Amino acid sequence: MTNDLNFITNSLFDKVTYDGSADNWHFSFADKIGISVSGFWRLLEKNHIVLVSLDHGHKFGLTEPLDLKEEIKNRLTAKKIIKIVVNKDTADLILTFTDQFKLEIYIASSNYETYDFSINNKRYIGLGSGSIAIMEIV
Repeated sequence: MTNDLNFITNSLFDKVTYDGSADNWHFSFADKIGISVSGFWRLLEKNHIVLVSLDHGHKFGLTEPLDLKEEIKNRLTAKKIIKIVVNKDTADLILTFTDQFKLEIYIASSNYETYDFSINNKRYIGLGSGSIAIMEIV
């Protein structure tokens, strides 16, 4: 890849699910955009870290363990994803939302796939060591 991949969209956040047995997160948006993540991600608001995937289920002195599904739902409901960027050097994925939110997904292995997302009838897979595979969706 010689340039960052950039996608401009205006797609409303729909939901997030988590499969604890596979340690996999799935973010759904309108317009058939979906992102599955099995690696490290973090949510920023106004360029400050507010949620980190590794914190899911920890208590941190709270009365209940942190439920990132609910936290994400509370923060991203009614927000639109307006830009998706795949970094040309690392294949890290950055999603920009309205109201100054960003979701950063980092390649978390030198060998395993970290994320898989679909947009515009193509599937993009973040591979180990910062490569990306691109496939047509039939």
